[in-house]
Amino acid sequence: MFNKFTTKGNMNKIIFNIGKLLALGVVGMVCFASCTEEPDGSNLFSSDQKTIAELLRDRSELSAFYRILEKGNFDKYMGTYGEYTCFAPVNDGVDSYLDSLYYDESYLLSKVKLKHNGITEDANWDNLDVMAKVNLMSDSLCDDIARFHLSGEEHLQVDLDGTATTWTTMKTGRSIRVNTFGEDAYKEEYVGLTSLNDISAIIDGDIEAINGVLHVCSNVIPRSDRTTDDQLRVEGEKDLRIFYEALELTGYADTLMIEKKVNADGTAKTYDLGNNHNDRDGNSLYYPKECMIKWTVFAETDDAFRAAGINSFADLKEKCVEWYGNCGAWYDYITEKGITISTGDDYTNPFNVVNMFVAYHILRAGMPIDRIVYEKNAQTNASWNFCFGYEPQEYFETMLPNTLLKVWETNPKTTKNLWLNRYLTNNTLTSKLGLFGMPGDGDHVLVFAGVPVDRNNSVETLNGYIHRINGVLKYDQNARNALYERMRFDSSTFLYELINNGLRGATPAEVSTLNGGGNGDRVAFENTYFDNIVCYNPGTLLRFNVMGAWRAHNSDQFQGWDVYDFAIKLPHVPTGEYELRIIYPPMGRGGLMQFYLGNSSKQSDMVAIGIPFDACANPYEDATIGYEDIVNRADDETSDCGVESDQRMHVRGYMRAPASFSRGTYNTITDPLTYNEDDIYSAASQIIGSTSCRSETGYGTMMLRRIITTQRFEQGKDYWLRIKNLVNDTNLGWSFDFVELVPLDIVNSQTMTEDWY
Repeated sequence: MFNKFTTKGNMNKIIFNIGKLLALGVVGMVCFASCTEEPDGSNLFSSDQKTIAELLRDRSELSAFYRILEKGNFDKYMGTYGEYTCFAPVNDGVDSYLDSLYYDESYLLSKVKLKHNGITEDANWDNLDVMAKVNLMSDSLCDDIARFHLSGEEHLQVDLDGTATTWTTMKTGRSIRVNTFGEDAYKEEYVGLTSLNDISAIIDGDIEAINGVLHVCSNVIPRSDRTTDDQLRVEGEKDLRIFYEALELTGYADTLMIEKKVNADGTAKTYDLGNNHNDRDGNSLYYPKECMIKWTVFAETDDAFRAAGINSFADLKEKCVEWYGNCGAWYDYITEKGITISTGDDYTNPFNVVNMFVAYHILRAGMPIDRIVYEKNAQTNASWNFCFGYEPQEYFETMLPNTLLKVWETNPKTTKNLWLNRYLTNNTLTSKLGLFGMPGDGDHVLVFAGVPVDRNNSVETLNGYIHRINGVLKYDQNARNALYERMRFDSSTFLYELINNGLRGATPAEVSTLNGGGNGDRVAFENTYFDNIVCYNPGTLLRFNVMGAWRAHNSDQFQGWDVYDFAIKLPHVPTGEYELRIIYPPMGRGGLMQFYLGNSSKQSDMVAIGIPFDACANPYEDATIGYEDIVNRADDETSDCGVESDQRMHVRGYMRAPASFSRGTYNTITDPLTYNEDDIYSAASQIIGSTSCRSETGYGTMMLRRIITTQRFEQGKDYWLRIKNLVNDTNLGWSFDFVELVPLDIVNSQTMTEDWY
């Protein structure tokens, strides 16, 4: 839908998401139906060069790992066309790892683990050789280990060296930390070698194959096979004892065991698009056949609690009474629903003060530390498109009903600090044209720095992530005030299935591997895949453009194709008067559509908003838009950098696109803009002529924002936005990149203007 340019990907990647290869992972005896696309059997090599499979078979010290690949049905992939990376542990490393699984007694305390981790018991285990031990492994255990050692992209060892970070690789959405062993390495011979999850060393790297690269490793790369609850309980995250006690008492520990969407009988939900998963050129697209559920938990360390005077659960409960006992003063949901807050000992009551405290720490989307916001890092570098020093900010709904958690990354090019609910007054307003608000200028006062997230002390689990925080997180007046700004919700953050199934941040190469080597630019979905989408026309085609050189916020975008008619549940916001906006590309495929808004997904509850909207309209020809190109002040001293035309467009219900992002990596200015007090247009004029989306011109290439409605939104109600194509044309589509909800006081400020970011 959006124009796309071809760019060469930057291969300097430091973190692996073992989740982006072939399908959803399996652990122990908990086996999911396979989502792996069968590789094309005709894609076998006839060259004298060797495939990864042949290299593995040739090296006797890798025979155990190759047998694991066979039992997991991944050996065939290593013998077909593609660009793979294989991390292959030597036999001694496999033998030691299997011993650790066999003698692991944590299943005695676990709610889900099986004895011997699913390995068949054998009284003669200690006398077995490694191949005999592998043969006793369940196929599902082999499948899980195999996925954790394969990538759908080629990564040379030189690309892996660097500072510690995490990198997703396979379709399981799970990660490997990549670093370099220092002087404190547990084996002297590992000093200076690339480390994988701080345990396995690459001892023979960059072995070239015709279909990728092989790295021989000292050990099986360790990964958690425990759910988030079990990780906190069994692994003994001993610095999180107070938080975990609260988690258990509130019942959320059981919630954190959920791993996938299931049917009423407990079987995994499956999705089948049949032959209806092509792009516009007839190319078959990958589509997920199951839906994983993952979690992100922000957890205070015991030290963080102690700093707040909390030394036990009893102390925490007392503080929760103080924090949430009168929360109706700022938590509109409570008063609108007529809810009575409980300060008693029934912690499973969703409106018990302790339950509310814990719920606000949990997100329905499982994200590693470098994927919470759209961060510039090794994985995103080829497509990262923020410009002019813009700092990533995202909003996520929590398990506390209808509340948002704001995540802000400061210093994204250097220290990459992450803050929860950071509160800067007038954050999206400015008194200096073209600039966004920064602390210290008088207009923008840092009221609350935010709760800091410890980037170096996160834990990945089978179904999510635990991120330690060095402060107390609560939904209070500061948290609400931090949302008093223009809120831009990227579709990939509130359609959490995209996150949980490894698609937010996925590269085309990774998706191509999932698609058996086919098209990887987009992913297709069955119409019932998303909790927050309802399709009224069964012919609606749902598509997601993965990270690439799109004209799109965060370099990705969600789309509806064909004679589409669907509704998306909007994120909840604090009660108030808001302007609702959506971004779109004026182009021939945009279509003629009608917007509706309702408090449920029922069509009978939907009310039409305004007249039909023509996304095909040429802004240069349609007087109702009032679009004018911005003239560079260097060429025309009378130009006001589009200020007046902005105002005229806004009255007509339109706005230019933000200047905070560009088309792919084509932005020409990445550093913050400069401002001259003697020339109020000095910063704004630097945007003119840049490749930011605000500056782009031309029908079919520009981006605009459409103001859909101005009305009251209540925190206690749901809001569904319906988008219905009124034209019977199967070539049309609608891009749902992001929505903006902006408090009217921000829109109509008499002393400042909304910034251009």
